Amino acid sequence: MATDSTAAMERRRAIGRRLREWRVKRELSQAQVARAGGITQASLSNYETGKRDLPLSTLFGVAAALNVDLGDLLDVPDVVVVRDSRVGRAVERLVQRPELADALTRPTMTEAAS
Repeated sequence: MATDSTAAMERRRAIGRRLREWRVKRELSQAQVARAGGITQASLSNYETGKRDLPLSTLFGVAAALNVDLGDLLDVPDVVVVRDSRVGRAVERLVQRPELADALTRPTMTEAAS
């Protein structure tokens, strides 16, 4: 079993590989992506090689520079980014109480009758 530090390193490297893959696919240089993402080229290089942790705020900028969804960089296709704190709290409550989510997705009487 991998230790926490080993698992974290593997995740960093995996995200870095995907960053590089998308950058190459978009035919962009590190300098171009770094400039558009608001970071230095050296930082982007460190993120791509998994040498440094990639802060979420930086990940947003790099994803925008690459014109890709966060889910594509994180290899989690169903990532939902919630920027409104009220909506975020509501989503958190739904995650903690699945019966609420079931109630919201259950067909209404009108829908069931049709």
